[in-house]
Amino acid sequence: MTIDILITSVLVTGLVLSLYKNWPKPSLAFVLVVFAFVILKVISIEDFLQGLANKQIILIFLLIILTSGIQQNLGKGFFYALFKKSLSPFQFRLRMMLTVSGLSSMLNNTPVVAFMIPYVKNWSESNGYSASKFLIPLSFATILGGMITIVGTSTNLVLNGLIVQSGLPSLGYSDFLFLGGLVTVLGLIYLAFFSEKLLPNTTTRKDSLLEHLNEYLVETKVNPSSTLIGKTIEEAGLRHLKDLFLVEIKRGERSITAVSSDRIIHSEDVLFFAGNTQSILELINDNNGLELPDTSQLVSNGFSAMTEAVIPSGSALVGISLKELGFRDRYKASVISVYRKGDKVKENLGEIKLKEGDLLLLLCSKDFSKVISSRDLIVLTKSGEVQKELSFKKTLPSIISIGVLLIGIFGLIDLFLAAFIGILVMTLAKVINLNQIKSAIDVDLLIILVSALAVGVAIQKSGSASFLVQQISSMFEDLNPIGAIVILFILTLGLTALITNAAAVSIMFPVAYEMGLGFGESLTPFFIAIAFAASADFMTPIGYQTNLMVLGPGNYKFSDYTKIGLPLTLIYSSVVISFIYLYYF
Repeated sequence: MTIDILITSVLVTGLVLSLYKNWPKPSLAFVLVVFAFVILKVISIEDFLQGLANKQIILIFLLIILTSGIQQNLGKGFFYALFKKSLSPFQFRLRMMLTVSGLSSMLNNTPVVAFMIPYVKNWSESNGYSASKFLIPLSFATILGGMITIVGTSTNLVLNGLIVQSGLPSLGYSDFLFLGGLVTVLGLIYLAFFSEKLLPNTTTRKDSLLEHLNEYLVETKVNPSSTLIGKTIEEAGLRHLKDLFLVEIKRGERSITAVSSDRIIHSEDVLFFAGNTQSILELINDNNGLELPDTSQLVSNGFSAMTEAVIPSGSALVGISLKELGFRDRYKASVISVYRKGDKVKENLGEIKLKEGDLLLLLCSKDFSKVISSRDLIVLTKSGEVQKELSFKKTLPSIISIGVLLIGIFGLIDLFLAAFIGILVMTLAKVINLNQIKSAIDVDLLIILVSALAVGVAIQKSGSASFLVQQISSMFEDLNPIGAIVILFILTLGLTALITNAAAVSIMFPVAYEMGLGFGESLTPFFIAIAFAASADFMTPIGYQTNLMVLGPGNYKFSDYTKIGLPLTLIYSSVVISFIYLYYF
């Protein structure tokens, strides 16, 4: 083992652990590891910067922008037929999965899920069903659909970027279309018939909260002799309480949510606080004229402006506390409680640093919908009726863009050019503008993708990949190509359960490359194996961003993913390995 192999092994292991623990933030972890590779001369600075000019990386961002435009153009109307109340749960689930798997085969799957979560919850709750019966199928269907084409998931494009960067011919549409279509059809059949039995029937966090309001909220009343009357919330010292958060004021029949610091306190106001409700005794013992009311209004108040929201992957809110964000003023809503991986976060509300997948229970003001950004915060409760179907004329920009993209997917024109034309059509049709294009570009994602390519180069240049292949060959004597592909698939599958799929494919690419060269076979089946394995995390909520996004809204436990995901993983893996053997060998 050379010093370069040792350095690379230590740094990659550190990267995997960092991504698994989510500390520091993924983009920073990648940058630190890549700069360590550069400083230790495992790779050159040119190797790192090469990713910025990689056509596949740029294509990912073009597709994100295009997805944003199509999502905005289609809006609610596209799903009008999907949300008919006459549908049975089986019909709705199947129609929903067919729709999103088709969309995610051409568009980025994360915004597809982000867009669909509120409407799936709206349909299920308005029809008296639990959303938990539909949200995991929503996520799994987008993962499966994303494997039908090379543009269906950023993982495929990152892999293609690594392939092209190594001077090899890129993968074609046929390498994904047949196998991706097969696993999607079989996966959707399994989910359609077994989701009802295997998934839990849970209530939403909002419903649970309303049933146990006294565990989340406590109320006080301003008596007529209170020294707080006429003072602002800030002047009264109610803005920065240690363990309590002022979320609403009830003034007669009027409810004031997302209470601002300059709001004046009136006599007889009822103040609702969230946080550590036991701390209310300290507040009312300060001789400030606050008292516990004789009759509680917690239940009768209704809290009609209560809603749920989830922190999506790549949100700018990740790693920042509610107090640092100035959440109440920024979003015109107050956080009542935060749930993480199914459990309530018991820290002081203002000090909680938000993480991807966190579910927030909110009390919202009337201005909440005007300031919300779906990129940073996905609102799960939509009010009002679903809009009527859109006209052909209004959806024409999306139809043209998707049509051009399909032409690119099938290789009739350059895929990069097809995505660019789609964005141009959206811009000329005034669906998107320059500011929206800028806002769709995620700098953290760019850093991660470019750094992932550099990590792949480091593993290859250091000799770590060939060393690992040698160790595998020595452990399994007389190993044939299909046996090697099975090992490669299992290793990638295990890795993607711990870290992001883009990171998993960048780490395993050099291993697949060296393994294919060692057998003197075509490299394509080895690359296809890691592509499908890297996107096959159905057993945990942490390996794929869409799984994490539905964790809170569905009120799922970790074991719920394993229960329904293990059989799907076995079906998926068996089909992929069998297809590779029959198609390529």
